Amino acid sequence: MSKSYKFVDHTADIAVELIGGSLEDLFTAGAEAWFVSVAGEIKIEEDDMLELELSASSKEELLVTFLNELNYLLITKKWLCTSIQSIKIFDDADGCELSAELKGVKLKNDIQLKQEIKSVTYHQLEIVEKDNDYSTLVVFDI
Repeated sequence: MSKSYKFVDHTADIAVELIGGSLEDLFTAGAEAWFVSVAGEIKIEEDDMLELELSASSKEELLVTFLNELNYLLITKKWLCTSIQSIKIFDDADGCELSAELKGVKLKNDIQLKQEIKSVTYHQLEIVEKDNDYSTLVVFDI
Protein backbone atom coordinates (compact mmCIF):
# COMPACT_ATOMS: atom_id res chain seq x y z
CA MET A 1 0.00 0.00 0.00
CA SER A 2 1.26 3.43 -0.83
CA LYS A 3 0.89 5.92 1.98
CA SER A 4 -0.85 8.90 0.43
CA TYR A 5 -2.45 9.82 3.70
CA LYS A 6 -1.32 11.43 6.94
CA PHE A 7 -2.99 11.20 10.32
CA VAL A 8 -3.47 14.59 11.97
CA ASP A 9 -4.36 15.54 15.54
CA HIS A 10 -8.06 15.63 16.32
CA THR A 11 -9.75 16.14 19.67
CA ALA A 12 -11.78 12.94 19.99
CA ASP A 13 -11.81 11.22 16.61
CA ILE A 14 -9.34 10.19 13.90
CA ALA A 15 -8.58 12.80 11.24
CA VAL A 16 -6.69 11.95 8.05
CA GLU A 17 -5.42 14.14 5.23
CA LEU A 18 -5.76 12.30 1.91
CA ILE A 19 -3.83 13.14 -1.26
CA GLY A 20 -4.06 11.56 -4.70
CA GLY A 21 -3.14 12.24 -8.30
CA SER A 22 -6.67 11.19 -9.28
CA LEU A 23 -10.01 10.61 -7.58
CA GLU A 24 -9.24 6.88 -7.67
CA ASP A 25 -5.95 7.49 -5.85
CA LEU A 26 -7.71 9.69 -3.29
CA PHE A 27 -10.37 7.03 -2.58
CA THR A 28 -7.69 4.32 -2.37
CA ALA A 29 -5.76 6.44 0.13
CA GLY A 30 -8.96 6.78 2.16
CA ALA A 31 -9.44 3.00 2.17
CA GLU A 32 -5.82 2.48 3.24
CA ALA A 33 -6.17 5.00 6.10
CA TRP A 34 -9.43 3.34 7.15
CA PHE A 35 -7.74 -0.09 7.18
CA VAL A 36 -4.80 1.14 9.27
CA SER A 37 -7.25 2.82 11.66
CA VAL A 38 -9.23 -0.38 12.28
CA ALA A 39 -6.56 -3.05 11.87
CA GLY A 40 -3.25 -1.34 12.56
CA GLU A 41 -0.21 -2.72 10.77
CA ILE A 42 -1.20 -6.39 10.98
CA LYS A 43 -0.63 -8.57 7.93
CA ILE A 44 -3.68 -10.47 6.76
CA GLU A 45 -3.87 -13.03 3.96
CA GLU A 46 -6.45 -11.90 1.44
CA ASP A 47 -8.63 -14.79 0.34
CA ASP A 48 -11.77 -13.17 -0.98
CA MET A 49 -12.90 -10.64 -3.60
CA LEU A 50 -15.96 -8.42 -3.55
CA GLU A 51 -17.40 -6.15 -6.24
CA LEU A 52 -18.90 -2.87 -5.15
CA GLU A 53 -20.97 -0.31 -7.06
CA LEU A 54 -22.09 2.96 -5.48
CA SER A 55 -23.53 6.28 -6.61
CA ALA A 56 -23.90 9.70 -5.01
CA SER A 57 -24.68 13.28 -5.90
CA SER A 58 -21.13 14.60 -5.23
CA LYS A 59 -17.53 13.42 -4.89
CA GLU A 60 -17.64 14.12 -1.16
CA GLU A 61 -20.83 12.11 -0.67
CA LEU A 62 -19.35 9.27 -2.73
CA LEU A 63 -16.18 9.20 -0.60
CA VAL A 64 -18.15 9.08 2.65
CA THR A 65 -20.51 6.44 1.23
CA PHE A 66 -17.57 4.34 0.04
CA LEU A 67 -15.70 4.44 3.36
CA ASN A 68 -18.90 3.85 5.32
CA GLU A 69 -19.60 0.82 3.10
CA LEU A 70 -16.19 -0.63 4.02
CA ASN A 71 -17.08 -0.05 7.65
CA TYR A 72 -20.54 -1.64 7.18
CA LEU A 73 -18.98 -4.74 5.61
CA LEU A 74 -16.67 -5.05 8.61
CA ILE A 75 -19.22 -4.48 11.36
CA THR A 76 -22.21 -6.37 9.96
CA LYS A 77 -20.72 -8.94 7.57
CA LYS A 78 -17.41 -9.47 9.41
CA TRP A 79 -15.63 -8.92 6.09
CA LEU A 80 -12.45 -6.81 6.23
CA CYS A 81 -11.34 -4.99 3.10
CA THR A 82 -7.55 -5.22 3.01
CA SER A 83 -6.88 -3.59 -0.37
CA ILE A 84 -8.39 -2.22 -3.56
CA GLN A 85 -7.84 -4.46 -6.59
CA SER A 86 -9.32 -1.89 -8.99
CA ILE A 87 -11.43 1.24 -8.72
CA LYS A 88 -13.11 3.48 -11.29
CA ILE A 89 -14.91 6.73 -10.52
CA PHE A 90 -17.16 8.55 -12.94
CA ASP A 91 -17.95 12.17 -12.14
CA ASP A 92 -20.28 14.29 -14.28
CA ALA A 93 -23.10 16.81 -13.96
CA ASP A 94 -25.57 14.04 -13.04
CA GLY A 95 -23.52 12.82 -10.06
CA CYS A 96 -20.78 10.35 -9.27
CA GLU A 97 -20.48 6.59 -9.56
CA LEU A 98 -17.92 4.18 -8.21
CA SER A 99 -17.12 0.67 -9.34
CA ALA A 100 -14.52 -1.28 -7.38
CA GLU A 101 -13.10 -4.73 -6.83
CA LEU A 102 -12.02 -5.19 -3.24
CA LYS A 103 -9.69 -7.77 -1.74
CA GLY A 104 -10.37 -8.88 1.78
CA VAL A 105 -10.99 -11.62 4.25
CA LYS A 106 -13.86 -13.03 6.30
CA LEU A 107 -12.84 -12.37 9.90
CA LYS A 108 -12.03 -15.23 12.18
CA ASN A 109 -11.83 -15.11 15.96
CA ASP A 110 -8.01 -15.07 15.95
CA ILE A 111 -7.82 -11.65 14.23
CA GLN A 112 -7.70 -8.80 16.73
CA LEU A 113 -8.69 -5.41 15.38
CA LYS A 114 -7.19 -2.17 16.67
CA GLN A 115 -10.44 -0.22 17.15
CA GLU A 116 -13.96 0.25 15.86
CA ILE A 117 -14.96 3.18 13.70
CA LYS A 118 -18.57 4.18 14.27
CA SER A 119 -18.90 6.23 11.10
CA VAL A 120 -17.11 8.31 8.51
CA THR A 121 -18.25 11.92 8.81
CA TYR A 122 -18.72 14.94 6.56
CA HIS A 123 -16.96 17.16 9.13
CA GLN A 124 -14.59 19.52 7.23
CA LEU A 125 -14.85 17.30 4.15
CA GLU A 126 -14.21 19.08 0.87
CA ILE A 127 -12.38 17.48 -2.04
CA VAL A 128 -10.09 20.08 -3.57
CA GLU A 129 -8.38 19.75 -6.96
CA LYS A 130 -5.18 21.78 -7.33
CA ASP A 131 -2.24 21.30 -9.70
CA ASN A 132 -3.62 17.93 -10.90
CA ASP A 133 -3.79 16.58 -7.33
CA TYR A 134 -6.84 15.90 -5.20
CA SER A 135 -6.86 16.38 -1.44
CA THR A 136 -9.29 16.34 1.46
CA LEU A 137 -9.58 15.80 5.19
CA VAL A 138 -11.62 12.83 6.43
CA VAL A 139 -12.76 12.35 10.03
CA PHE A 140 -13.51 8.88 11.40
CA ASP A 141 -15.89 8.93 14.37
CA ILE A 142 -14.63 6.44 16.98
